[in-house]
Amino acid sequence: MVLREQAGLIKALLVQRGQEPFAGMWQLPGGYAEHDEPLALAVEREVFEESAITATVRDAIGFRHMAGGTVNNLYMIFRLHYESGEPQFDGEETADARFCSLAEMNDMTGIQTITRWGIEQALSTSSGSGLSRDSAGELRPGWQVFGLTDVAASVWKQR
Repeated sequence: MVLREQAGLIKALLVQRGQEPFAGMWQLPGGYAEHDEPLALAVEREVFEESAITATVRDAIGFRHMAGGTVNNLYMIFRLHYESGEPQFDGEETADARFCSLAEMNDMTGIQTITRWGIEQALSTSSGSGLSRDSAGELRPGWQVFGLTDVAASVWKQR
């Protein structure tokens, strides 16, 4: 999720789905990582592809696991630092893209529940307080490791 201040309000980047399933629903930009793509780069690429916004991953702030049915799906929500760009949509995969405040979202229909939950998580926590990339743990090519950076190592000592 990309947050940006506009006119004194913190706003989150949303895209409106242009295709099924869930065409017309508003959600955080997202998608799938390619088989050989590091996760943080996949997140940044998907945000740019769906909205023309350039942003960099800060931390992971939540996830949803959905089991059963035809898929076993893990949906992760990352907080990204806004770098540049104005929201654009392609008219196919995305029907609209914009930054919205929570108050503006109250007047919108079709906002996915997990999207609103993720935005509320981001607004109620400090940037970097989630799972952040830790290059010290990236011991092999292609690895990206995320961990808590605001916890003292002494917390993990056995009792």
